[in-house]
Amino acid sequence: MGGETKKTVWGRVVGLYRSTKPAIKYSAWTLSVVAVLALGYLGFSLRYLDRVYPNVVIGSNQFQGMTREQLTSELTKLTIAQGEQKIILRQGEETLEFSSKDIDWQVDLETTANQIFGYGREDTSRLISFFHQLRSAFIKTHLDPVSNYDEDLLAAKVSQIADKINNPAINASAELVSDKLVTTTEKSGEVVDEANVTNQALAFLNSFTGGTITIEKRLDTPTIVLGNVDELTAKLELLSVRQLTLKWATGNKKLNRKEIRQLVGYPPAGGGQTSESASPKFLTVAFTAEKVQNYLTGISDQTDSPAAEPQLVIKDGQLAIVKASKIGTVVDLAVSAEAILGALEGTDVNPTIELTMKTQTPTINEANLATLGIKERIGYGETSFAGSPANRRHNITNGVSILQSALIKPGETFSTIAKLGAIDNTTGYLPELVIKENRTTPEFGGGLCQVSTTLFRAMMNAGLPVTERKNHSYRVSYYEPPVGLDATIYFPKPDLKFVNDTPGYILIQGRVVGSKVQFEFWGTSDGRTSSITAPIVSNIIQPGEPIYADTDTLPKGEQKQIEKPHAGATAVVTYTVTRAGQVINKQVFKSVYKVWPARFLVGTNESLLPTNPPTP
Repeated sequence: MGGETKKTVWGRVVGLYRSTKPAIKYSAWTLSVVAVLALGYLGFSLRYLDRVYPNVVIGSNQFQGMTREQLTSELTKLTIAQGEQKIILRQGEETLEFSSKDIDWQVDLETTANQIFGYGREDTSRLISFFHQLRSAFIKTHLDPVSNYDEDLLAAKVSQIADKINNPAINASAELVSDKLVTTTEKSGEVVDEANVTNQALAFLNSFTGGTITIEKRLDTPTIVLGNVDELTAKLELLSVRQLTLKWATGNKKLNRKEIRQLVGYPPAGGGQTSESASPKFLTVAFTAEKVQNYLTGISDQTDSPAAEPQLVIKDGQLAIVKASKIGTVVDLAVSAEAILGALEGTDVNPTIELTMKTQTPTINEANLATLGIKERIGYGETSFAGSPANRRHNITNGVSILQSALIKPGETFSTIAKLGAIDNTTGYLPELVIKENRTTPEFGGGLCQVSTTLFRAMMNAGLPVTERKNHSYRVSYYEPPVGLDATIYFPKPDLKFVNDTPGYILIQGRVVGSKVQFEFWGTSDGRTSSITAPIVSNIIQPGEPIYADTDTLPKGEQKQIEKPHAGATAVVTYTVTRAGQVINKQVFKSVYKVWPARFLVGTNESLLPTNPPTP
């Protein structure tokens, strides 16, 4: 009976699948499939309960079946390993490599782990989570780590190699040379697709790997083309006959033909900006605002009475004004240029334009002195020029007086050459020996390197970033000891520069005391301190035998020493700036000094009398 009953039940079940009624048959099969899928999904869910679902990857890294703790541990290992891997940018023989550390690549481990672990669990709806769970069983899902990096550093790396291999297109251009129109024909080029290289680098970083990126160059087409040169020349001549008189409160000026041509530019037809995607534009000839403003700037010494900032000093430890500021009047370049262009394009054959002036107000006054942040001495430098000849002493004193009360605003780069200005007899300098082209020769301003060397040492004492500095060709006794801390200047290069990266303005106070140059930097201390290592001196080479050269400017047999001997050497000093226990700047100054033999002139002129005849 029992067996028959079971057989009957089983038979009935089988009968459902064999039923001649389609509805019953299909329902039975459907219920079976659903039951199998439900059991499979239940098993799948139990297997990956509190574990990462399969096929969720970053790059080639699988995290299937990991617990949250295991996942975080694995991501930590990948991040550490990534810092040692290199991304190599290559184009031909040019290569550049960097790591994730070089661009400050940081992975947010917790958020990245939550993103991986949350796939199939923490979606916007249960339906989407269910879909992601099913998908993960069969198809890989690629995720990127949650990260941040310094975009400027990465761009700089890509640009560094791109600048070496780029051959950009050349736009057509024109200029006046000796009052003659000279044109340049456009030319296509090839450049690196920097956005594409950046994306490839990010793909490596987002997969925790390194590798080589072979850089492909793309065609770079000119956006401005030349066209008919004869038409350009004819248009220029037509513009050149225009008349114009400028007028201002203290004078006037009628422009001659050459000055009128200075107002002419060579923009693309239709003006505006050109883009790579647009069709190239033809070069034209026209009066332009840029050229007009450039011309007005060039005659500003005639038209303007610029504002003058007050001269500041430190008196009894306090900031004080010793020379009051002055409100100025200057040409409003934009407004005046617009008026001039209107006149030149108008029908008046000989227009007169009165320049529009505007008031220029000094930025510093008694009311805002306290906001400058000049309240304490933050740097000091001193050197001795004992034994210097009179002209050298004079030039040093003159240079210090010019730099006295120099004011550097936060973020500004200070240029010693720019601040000193013209170095000649018109600015109070006398001829004295300078090092120039491997010779010591007299020039105006000789001795100013004593000033720049002292300034260099004050910069470092203040802990400021030195952005430009060059040592002398040979060792100079005035600047030692120590060796390797000198700074030469010569217009226009080399220069001595630093950046004011402090919270406030910096005021330079300079003075000559006896045979010493002293510079003080006043500002606001942010707690930084600086240190300079003792010089490491190597490659010392003695000057060897003197060099003799014949000259007919001296009596025969008479000798005159024109160069003193100097030993060659290499000196290395390390300059370190720290704040709150952290190094914020570290620079190594390597100075290579040439060996410098003594040089003598030997007279050959028999017609000259000896300078010092023998005593009878």
